[in-house]
Amino acid sequence: MPLFPASRPPAPLRPAGTMAVLLLGTVLATGLVASGGPARAAAAWTPKPSYTSTDKGDGTYSVPLLRSDVPDISVERVPAAENDDGRDVYYMISTTMHLSPGAPIMKSYDLVNWEIVNYVFDRASIGDAFSLRNGQSSYGQGQWASSLRHHDGMFYAVFNTNNLGGAYVYRTDDIENGAWQRTALGRGLHDPSLFFDTDGTPYVFYGSGGTSAVRLNAGLTAIEQDYPNIFRASDYAGRPFIGGLFEGAQLYRIDGYYYAVIITWPPGQGRQVVLLRSKELLGRYTAAGGVNTYEALGVLDSNGFAQGSLVPIARPGGGTDWYGMFFRDTFPIGRIPALIPATWQDGWPTFGDGGVVPVDGVFGKPIRLGPEAEAFERQKSLVASDDFANDAPHKAYMDEKWPGPDPAVAEEIAPNGSRLDPVWQWNHGPDNRHWSLTARDGWLRLTNGRVVTGAYRHTKLADRPELAWFEEARNTLSQRTFGPRQSAETKMDISGMKDGDVAGLAAYNRGFSYVAVKREDGVSTLGVVNRRQPFTAELDQAAVEGFLPGTTVELGAATEVHVKADLDFAAPAGQLWTTFHYSLDGRTWTRLGERVGPQTLDGSLAHFMGHRIGLFSYAPRETGGHVDFGHYLLSDTLTAQDRPLDTTALDAAIAHAGTLDRRDHPKDAWAAMRAALTAARRARARGFGTQNQIDAPERALSYQLARLAALRAAAP
Repeated sequence: MPLFPASRPPAPLRPAGTMAVLLLGTVLATGLVASGGPARAAAAWTPKPSYTSTDKGDGTYSVPLLRSDVPDISVERVPAAENDDGRDVYYMISTTMHLSPGAPIMKSYDLVNWEIVNYVFDRASIGDAFSLRNGQSSYGQGQWASSLRHHDGMFYAVFNTNNLGGAYVYRTDDIENGAWQRTALGRGLHDPSLFFDTDGTPYVFYGSGGTSAVRLNAGLTAIEQDYPNIFRASDYAGRPFIGGLFEGAQLYRIDGYYYAVIITWPPGQGRQVVLLRSKELLGRYTAAGGVNTYEALGVLDSNGFAQGSLVPIARPGGGTDWYGMFFRDTFPIGRIPALIPATWQDGWPTFGDGGVVPVDGVFGKPIRLGPEAEAFERQKSLVASDDFANDAPHKAYMDEKWPGPDPAVAEEIAPNGSRLDPVWQWNHGPDNRHWSLTARDGWLRLTNGRVVTGAYRHTKLADRPELAWFEEARNTLSQRTFGPRQSAETKMDISGMKDGDVAGLAAYNRGFSYVAVKREDGVSTLGVVNRRQPFTAELDQAAVEGFLPGTTVELGAATEVHVKADLDFAAPAGQLWTTFHYSLDGRTWTRLGERVGPQTLDGSLAHFMGHRIGLFSYAPRETGGHVDFGHYLLSDTLTAQDRPLDTTALDAAIAHAGTLDRRDHPKDAWAAMRAALTAARRARARGFGTQNQIDAPERALSYQLARLAALRAAAP
């Protein structure tokens, strides 16, 4: 059968000058030219910031931060005197709902650049709903709105689950590497905020439309006392900032006052921040006459920045400044956080520049580090390329224990010897029998352990709409997307697929677009699927996931295929348009039809998170088929931008590495850099077909080079 459709001959992805660029780059990398003379020197190594950094490198940053979905944020500072880093450290936690592992712990020294260092749990539950088992799911449910606190040497995370038994308290004495102990509180606490009073008494504040509290026992294992409706939206009727939501309270004590930061959404207005303060923590419950003691003031109403934390920052000369870390709805990317400076007067803050926070607005960094340290911070990211080498650090959440599971569940959750980088999360708790990084070195294997049924339904929604087959695929591995543009590339070995199997690369939420291989009667066909709103309660799964006309290619005897997804969140804002390409050799690429979309926010909140990129496989007919993914390569350059391949940054990183002396650096950090350098040189020798293939090794090497410089600068 023909490899390419007769109506559309193959077209190269890159312009005709690409090979010349590659040959010149190879000449420069080896230091030779055709005449035998020396090549011109490589450009100086000045790496760009990571894909999720908005640090401009000049002491400023832009908002929103991170360019990725990090909603319902809670930030906690651990002062230098209470940690081993010798400087203040910040940790942040976020909502990840049905994803596994969940409740990510992110770390920063400057509040602008962040990386994931741990997860609170591997699975929120081993029951059916969190495991996409027996017709149940946790889409739109699972873990929501965590609160992160540090008290007397212990870290606590409190969050609510909408369908998994209510609220939980997790604790550990090692936030970056330790295991978390789990305690169920036995009831739901909407958007909980853990607060330790001045005498150490623990409370959890919670609620929507009003804020209530519970007092916990000294061990934080049970609720001892209820304090309903400490303050309510109705207490401030007629104030211009009162409206919907009135939730997400987080509590702080500042200069003798208790402060609660609240999100609200008045009719006809945007999302905004209200601050409440009182000398009495429990308000009407301890005040004379039982009156409400909390004053309220609208403190931020600008471009929808709202909900999150107040953040303490030590002043160089002593004292504390308090900033806001609030997120902004930026779908389809998600809910993106922003560090917003505050000017305080008479106990109330004005956020931003006179109350204005422009989108892409620039502010001065409140925490400055040394130049080498800041350069390293800019390399940190919430997303990453991956070679699936099974070399991620071991973390305690990977060994999470559950008491008394039945034998079948025990087999599903048993560790399988594979360790994924923490940027990855599974679509629900995975079945560990059916994925592996050890079955084949340097490859991720996804095996179809069950047949999709079309019988699963969204339990979050009243009309209980059906799940598409793609949504029913349990072992889909995903990362956040980042904006405004993102490209993701992978290589697939499809030789292990069985008839009916579908496997590929997806940009997804409840709406999704993907490029996939489908095996039918022994024939492998590549094509594109686009599922967009409106969503109906009943659907024909096979029709929903049928290939779009003009996007299909029969792959013949090919057993490997490279696929690439280019995501454009910028044209126009609020929509995602994705263009897919494929290659049989990784060098010459062909577009599959036109761009597809638009994907937008799922207003039903059945998938209330930003779009993600996923590697997936599912089986409508029989189990046992598998697909292997050889790598995952990121870039922020899209094919449609029509730029020539650019190896300047990679060549500069390789050249800079060659100037270093191993005697100047710690042994383990030097070894990590040398491994990244070897991978970069190998990639350089093979040549390139996409910018992804250049950017992935360059980013990995630049991270290690920046780390070496920071370690050397910090050495006594």
